[in-house]
Amino acid sequence: DGGADILLSDPNSETADLIIGQSKFCKTISNEQVLNAVRKMADFYKDMTSGHYERFNEKVRSRFLTLYSELGEESKIHFVFYTSAPEKKSIDKAKIEKKFREQFIDSNAIEVSILFANDINKEIEDAQAQRPTVENGKIRIDDKDNYLLYGDKAIIVNASAFSIKDLYARHGTNLLSLNLRYHISGGKIDKEIRESINTNPESFWLKNNGLTIICDNFRIDGREVHLENFSVVNGGQTTYQLYKSESLYKGKDFWLPCKIIKSIGETKDEKTDFSLEIAHAANAQKPITQEDLKVNAPEQMSFAKAMKAVGVFYETKRGEKVSSKEYPYAYRKTKMDEVGKLCMAAIFQMPCVSRNRKKLFHEGRYYNYIFAEKQSQVAKICKELLYINYYFNKTFKRKFKNDNENEEDSAIRIPFANKARTICIAFAALAARYYQGNITDQDLKTIHAAAKPQTDSAADDMYKAVRDVGSMQSLFPKELSENMDLYDAALDKLFTAIIEEGILAYSFACDDKPNLTANSFLQDDKNYYAILKRFWDARFAPKIKEVFAEI
Repeated sequence: DGGADILLSDPNSETADLIIGQSKFCKTISNEQVLNAVRKMADFYKDMTSGHYERFNEKVRSRFLTLYSELGEESKIHFVFYTSAPEKKSIDKAKIEKKFREQFIDSNAIEVSILFANDINKEIEDAQAQRPTVENGKIRIDDKDNYLLYGDKAIIVNASAFSIKDLYARHGTNLLSLNLRYHISGGKIDKEIRESINTNPESFWLKNNGLTIICDNFRIDGREVHLENFSVVNGGQTTYQLYKSESLYKGKDFWLPCKIIKSIGETKDEKTDFSLEIAHAANAQKPITQEDLKVNAPEQMSFAKAMKAVGVFYETKRGEKVSSKEYPYAYRKTKMDEVGKLCMAAIFQMPCVSRNRKKLFHEGRYYNYIFAEKQSQVAKICKELLYINYYFNKTFKRKFKNDNENEEDSAIRIPFANKARTICIAFAALAARYYQGNITDQDLKTIHAAAKPQTDSAADDMYKAVRDVGSMQSLFPKELSENMDLYDAALDKLFTAIIEEGILAYSFACDDKPNLTANSFLQDDKNYYAILKRFWDARFAPKIKEVFAEI
């Protein structure tokens, strides 16, 4: 209905990306028809997100709103158009995709795929050609009889990268038939694998986890391991990048670790169950993140102690167990990622950046200030920020919805408020710091100036103006912390203030850009600074004075 034939939540996405699909069954199709079809999907999305629900049937409307409400701050919208028509030379996919993206203010959150008959047929052929395993094959190893046996059930070897490339060239995706998924192109991991192959292959063994292969049987013959009925069950990305690399050929080979395991079971079903068990275990191991690389850093260990001193459990390593008895409240448990994002919003006044660019807080000047320079103070402030974040998610959003669901413009107000968490945290922190004199009127001028396109020097001025929390030992005055009802009431007023003026500013922006969404508007910090500048003297300064005058 309305250009949407398919509405799905992407099962392969960690961020529950939304997939909107449209199909055309036809013998031929033109460039203009493809463009019109994808534009129709874009119109559907923009109509739904702007509240024009009446244009679509109830089933589509309900399905979209359900999936859309599950999107996270880092989720993407993936538009897929596919047709039974063949791809003509006159059809320019790249140009169509470019024109499609131009319809969106925030094109970074948008992905688009266009599939023709040849693309679909290839998928069908691959599926039909797939065998449970590759029948026979061999892997070359680095030295004669250089292997580590685990009884007669498994072996670890240093495998030739070219021999893996050769296997994929011969058998294609059948080589990955028992893996949980085939190779999914793109992303940071692929890029790092390619760079390692091309620029530093001698270190590949040290940096790569290698492959895991399941087989019915293996036999070692000098520098060769012969395999029967086998499949790669972990290392699909590595396998595919080896196959695609122009830097890897017979005369330029290198080695990578490879674990080979005999399947267990008498029947085909038993062997399949065992293969799935191994594949699941191997693929369930989470990749190393930037946070993982810092877990044993001295500043992280001491920051964890500073957080514990204020009654907050700080997870330094993923998987650490926390006592629910000692830390019964959800807002008394946190980790580096969350602390970094909250500080980017509250201390550095970059609420929109904090939503989607968590890596930024790993930059030296931000990371060092948060986790090294003022640990005791930052820990105390973070304790409050965790509660403020929790209160917004668990209490305020529901209250705002109940108070506004009967308003004429509820279709604008409620979605805007739902996406406004980080600007609410930033404004509440700014208000408290301004009240306590930590942010001065001169600092505000620098913040207001950031509403304009920033130069590097302006960004530095902004950083210097907001970074220092001075001697603050708490964000809000102690009198509020001692009475949580008053604390919550103060948050309600501050959150409502920034949301109300934000909705007004968003409405003005929509006059110039009718297709602008609340989510896109709230992904640009310049919009936050413009709201502060526009309403500070008339609305915000009096509201801050009113909120804290009641202490």
